[in-house]
Amino acid sequence: MLQSINKKKIYFYLVSFLFISTIFNNNLISNLKNVFKIKEVEVENVKKEISENILLNTSFLKGENIFFVNKNFLIERLDKLNFIENINIKKKYPSIINIQAKETDLIAITYFNQKKYFVGQNGNFIIAKQISNKKKLPTIFGKFEPDDYIFLQRELLRQKIDLNEITRYYFHKNKRWDLYFANNIIIQLPNKNISEAINLFKKFTLKNNINSNTIIDLRIKNRLILRNG
Repeated sequence: MLQSINKKKIYFYLVSFLFISTIFNNNLISNLKNVFKIKEVEVENVKKEISENILLNTSFLKGENIFFVNKNFLIERLDKLNFIENINIKKKYPSIINIQAKETDLIAITYFNQKKYFVGQNGNFIIAKQISNKKKLPTIFGKFEPDDYIFLQRELLRQKIDLNEITRYYFHKNKRWDLYFANNIIIQLPNKNISEAINLFKKFTLKNNINSNTIIDLRIKNRLILRNG
């Protein structure tokens, strides 16, 4: 009889222990889930308007479990904001996502279908309404790709041409450039051997003064022709 009572007590304590443990474990799991829910997304290294845009595009993260956030997916999503680059995502446990990014440099203005765009150093066309700009930028006319202009700009800088003196560019259908300088000098580049043509112009300017309203025709290989503008 005594043995039967002891068994009943053991069963009672065992069931009670399991019941209490289950409640405790459920509370523990629930608390852990709450601890690792994302409470904040912080953005660094960009100005306020861009930070607000990034926060708007990552608002879905709030309340998500930080362990399940796929950083590659997030970077791909933010890459669609074509005015930023060098995106880096960090998880700051237990509940913060840190986003670092760089605003791409704006290097020119252009127009398509009566809409204004910026050309970004990251190789993107950026709708002007998306981002503010206070820099004085040249205007590009013609149908071109950002990489066409970035290549030209790189060549001009390499040969120490002052880009600030160029007010506008024209890209022709045969993929060659005309450069319009502030002193009303126009340079007509070829569609091939651009580097050699710029070098020829550079050597000429070291020995000669060029008057305003002059067209410098470099379209023929190894030849520089001057005309009145």
